[in-house]
Amino acid sequence: MYSYDDGSVWLDGPVELWSLREDVAMTIESDDGPLRLHSRWGNVTVRNPTAHVREALQRMRLGPISLENVLSKSPAGEGSVEDEAEHKELRMALDRLQPLIVRSLSLGSGQLLLSVVPITARSRFRPAPVPPDTFLRMSTFAQFRTSGHEYVLESPLGQHRVQLHSGEAVRLLGLLGRPVTAAEVARAWPDAGGADHAISYLVASGMVLTARSPAENSDEEPVFAEDADPALKGWTPVDLMFHTRSTFGLHDIDLGGIYPFGRGRCPEPVVKPPAVAPAITLHRPRWEDLCAADPPLIAAAEGRCSARDYPSGPVRLAELGELLYRTARIRSLITFPPPAGTGTAVGEQAARDEAHLSDRPYPGAGGCYELEIYAMVSDCPDLPTGAYHYNPLGHELEPLATDEAAAGTLLRCVGAAVGSDGPPPVLLTIAARFQRLSWKYAGIPYSLALMDVGVLIQSLYLTCTAMRLGACAIGSVHADAAARAFGTDWLTEPSIAQFAIGTEPAGNGTEPSGPLDDDPGRRTANDADWRARARSILVSGRDSRSS
Repeated sequence: MYSYDDGSVWLDGPVELWSLREDVAMTIESDDGPLRLHSRWGNVTVRNPTAHVREALQRMRLGPISLENVLSKSPAGEGSVEDEAEHKELRMALDRLQPLIVRSLSLGSGQLLLSVVPITARSRFRPAPVPPDTFLRMSTFAQFRTSGHEYVLESPLGQHRVQLHSGEAVRLLGLLGRPVTAAEVARAWPDAGGADHAISYLVASGMVLTARSPAENSDEEPVFAEDADPALKGWTPVDLMFHTRSTFGLHDIDLGGIYPFGRGRCPEPVVKPPAVAPAITLHRPRWEDLCAADPPLIAAAEGRCSARDYPSGPVRLAELGELLYRTARIRSLITFPPPAGTGTAVGEQAARDEAHLSDRPYPGAGGCYELEIYAMVSDCPDLPTGAYHYNPLGHELEPLATDEAAAGTLLRCVGAAVGSDGPPPVLLTIAARFQRLSWKYAGIPYSLALMDVGVLIQSLYLTCTAMRLGACAIGSVHADAAARAFGTDWLTEPSIAQFAIGTEPAGNGTEPSGPLDDDPGRRTANDADWRARARSILVSGRDSRSS
């Protein structure tokens, strides 16, 4: 005899099994002392455990067990008042340990059907009977994948992960892709008696939803709460899964700078190996010149605007060199520990070979600096039209052989994104060598790359404003065209952002492109006049900078 968590009883069907999570350890101080359970969420002490609680937990460390087998040792015998009291006491003790306990169902043959694994410190699992006329459907946020050994079902909305151990469990999911009643599932599944219990597990895990039944003789569809939840309308399953799995608290995945593959050398060097073709040395600005010509930071921040048209002419090669030098060059190479016997005088090639990390003008996660900058040049004197890679250590552009068709596709997509008839003089495409991050960080490399590219784009924006260049970040990237245009592998070095550069838009020079202050659609607030003041400073310094 087995019972649901609400106290109702099932008499036949799959066997219910209990076990501790694989990462839970237990300390037993004495035969009659407390039990201490150690988990990723902290330590729990079970004080004064009864003999049955002690026996159950000790056996659950070793694998799934039936609680009935633990209780069968009771001298009072199965079905007695004492037996029922002990069963209730054991269930209550285990209920307090829910985040540490895996619940499984086993077929009569002994083959495990499925397991429900808690993945948060707040996980609570209480399966209950599902009435036969209840409509069921898989959650649209549930994701079905393989771990490499068995199928796994998980959801960013769930506090559990479901492991599917058999083909029968996978077939059960196949019945739940559309609204269907629990009775229909039971009739279609080979083990009709076990379907009820499997369904109760899937519903309690949050992977399968229940809905109220439509009125009789009505064409109304079953209504699932998830579909009408306003908080979920802005999320796609992929975006919500990415958010939950790259932050703490809603899963059991290891995150952070833990060096998941060891602290040895990163498989990706700090600087990409140089291209075969001779590189083009770029202009290096002088500190004194920048201090004399640059506007105050407040003017660059307040005067910044996105320019989508560049009618005033090309970007000069010296301007491109200055921009990249100020925003993306390598200032120093870092090793840990420093190579023995090298002292401080390390040659460039030796430093490149030994370095683990680097330092650059924009902040980068852990000093890994995974971002690579590629340039598609359309209008830049002294620089042939084509594709280039920026070498941040040598401060030079490396010419690349490009796929002309892919380059055309890339530029057309950018034009469509900004609403421009032609390509910008220079288009920067920013890619990420993810192994630079996954070498050190677990669970969050993509999230970190997005943060890093955000601060690099802000640096580019402010520097372009200070240099009186037009600039515009592009909201989307044609990942396939970018990979073919620059000859990269989109899996190892995917493109994640783009940034267009040109001259400032034509006009009176005091207003950015976009709605003007007297536009009836614009409502000013919080010192809106600062923008006009900033633009005046930028315009007044334009002539002196150009000279």
